[in-house]
Amino acid sequence: MRFFCMALAIVLTWLSAPAQAKDLALVIDQQDHRRLPDLRQDSRMRTMLVALEEAGFDVTLAEDATVGELRAAAFALDAEAHADVDRIIVLVRGHLVTNGLQTWVLGQGSATPDRFDIGSKGLDLGLFDQSLQQAAGRAIIAIVDDPRPLSNLSDLTAGSANTPLGQGITGLTGDSAEVARSLDALLKDGTSTQQVSELEGGARLSGFISRTVTFTQPSTATEPSSDFGEIAYWSAVRDIGTPEALNAYLGRYPNGAFARDARRQLEARVQDREARVKAAETAMGLNRDRRRSIQRDLALIGYDPRGVDGVFGPATRRAIAAWQSDQGLETHGYLDRDQLGLLQDTALRRAAELEEEARRRREIEDARDRAFWQETGSRRTENGYRRYLRSFPDGIYADIAREEIAAIEEERRAELNAQEREAWEIAQNANDIEGYRQFLSAFPNGEFADVAKARIEELDRDSENQEAARRFTAIEQAVAGNTAARLLIERRLSDLGLKPGSIDGRFTKETRRALRRFQKARRLEVTGYVNQPTMVQLLLGR
Repeated sequence: MRFFCMALAIVLTWLSAPAQAKDLALVIDQQDHRRLPDLRQDSRMRTMLVALEEAGFDVTLAEDATVGELRAAAFALDAEAHADVDRIIVLVRGHLVTNGLQTWVLGQGSATPDRFDIGSKGLDLGLFDQSLQQAAGRAIIAIVDDPRPLSNLSDLTAGSANTPLGQGITGLTGDSAEVARSLDALLKDGTSTQQVSELEGGARLSGFISRTVTFTQPSTATEPSSDFGEIAYWSAVRDIGTPEALNAYLGRYPNGAFARDARRQLEARVQDREARVKAAETAMGLNRDRRRSIQRDLALIGYDPRGVDGVFGPATRRAIAAWQSDQGLETHGYLDRDQLGLLQDTALRRAAELEEEARRRREIEDARDRAFWQETGSRRTENGYRRYLRSFPDGIYADIAREEIAAIEEERRAELNAQEREAWEIAQNANDIEGYRQFLSAFPNGEFADVAKARIEELDRDSENQEAARRFTAIEQAVAGNTAARLLIERRLSDLGLKPGSIDGRFTKETRRALRRFQKARRLEVTGYVNQPTMVQLLLGR
C-alpha cells in the first residue's frame, strides 16, 4: 500500500491529455492449406468480421497465414493491447491440435505435426493470454470448431484443450453459427457474459462469466472524464493493477468515469481466484472416500460439515472456509495440497488428544465403578445389587448384579405360595405396566411387590424414551445403515475393550451398552445409538 501511494504521488504530476481506449480484434481464418485438407468456405467468418468493424473494433485479419505471419499478428496485437484498450476479441478458425494442456492453430504450408515439431508448425493460443488480460473482464477468445478435424495424428489430438483461461478472459467455443450468435449478443448494449452463456443455440462459455459486468456498455454510458487529475490517477491504478489500487480509485471516485472498469477488473480478479482455487483442489483428484475423510477431520476439530457423505456441498465449503479463516489462510472454502496436509495433521493431533482424554476419563469412571461395587454389590444383597445398577447400568459388574438378582428372584419364587407364584408369572409374561399393577392390587405386600414397582418405573421411562429411540434409530440408519459400517463399529468397540458382543453387523443390547460406555467416556450425548459425532470419534483409529 505504501508503494501504491508513492506511485500515485509521482504519476499525479504527469497530467496529460485523455486518451480514448481502443477496442481490438484479431480474426484468424485458416481455410486454405497446401499440405493438409482445406476447410470449407464459411461466410459467417466474414459476417463476424464486419460486425466487429461496425461495433467500432480495430480489426486485423490473418487469413490463410503462415506460422510466421500468425506470430507477427500475435505480436502486433500484444503491442497494441499494452496501450489503453477497453475490449479485445480473438476469433480463431482453422486446424486445431492439442496435447491436453496447450492448443495450436496450424499455419498454411504446415504438414501433419507431432509433439516434437508442433512449435514450428502452429501458433500456441496461450500466447494471447497476456494480451487479453489487458482488457480483463472484456476479453474474448472465440474458437470455431474445426469442421474437418485431422484424423492421422499420432501423439496429438484434434481440437482445443479444456484448460483454465487467464484472469478475466472469457472463452467461446462452438461451430461458426453458435459463435456468431453469441458474438452478436455480446456486441449489443448492456449484455453480460452470463446472459450469453444462457443463450439458446449459442456457443459454450468458459472462464470469466459475470452477470453484472457488461461486455458492451449501454450507449448512455458516462463520457470520458475531462478531469486530468482523475485520468492520471486511473492511469497509475491501471499500471499498478492490484485490488488495493482499484479499491483506492473507487474510494476516491466512486462515480468516476472509470468506476465501471474498476469494478469489472475487481470482479475479474475474484472470478480468477475462484477458478484458481477450484483448479488446485480438482488437481488433487479427491475421490468419495478421501472427501469423507476430510469431512470427518473437519467435524473432529470442531467445524461441522453437516454430514460425512463425500459430497462437498455448501455446508462443507462453509466449514472449510471457517477453518481457513481461523488458521489465517485465504478464505474461499477450497483446499490445496498444503492446506490438506495441515488439516490432516491438525485432526491427527486432536484425535490423539481425544483418545488420551477418553482413556483418563475411563480410568476414573472404572475406579468409581469398582469403589461403588465394593460399597454395594460386595455385600451380596438384593438392595445392594439394585443400588449398583441404578448408578452403573452399563458398569463393569452390571452383568453379575443382574445374574445375582435373577437368582434371588428365582429362590423367592420357589418359596411363594402357588397363587402368588402364578400371578407373578402372569405379570412377568405380560411385562407391561397394567400387568404389574394387577399383581400389586392382588398382592400389595407380596414378595415381588418392590420388584413390580421398580418394573413399572422402568416401563414408564421406556415409554417416554420410545419416541427418542425412533429418532435415534433414524439418525443411526443414515450414518451407519450398512453392514460394513456396523462391522467396523463393532470391531472398534471390541478393540477398545468395551465388549460389544458378537461382531456380526447386528446391534444387540451388548452393542448398545458398549456404545453408551464409549459415548460417556468421550462426553458425547449418551444414547447407545450412532450419530455423526459418535461415528467421527469411532473412526479415530481408522
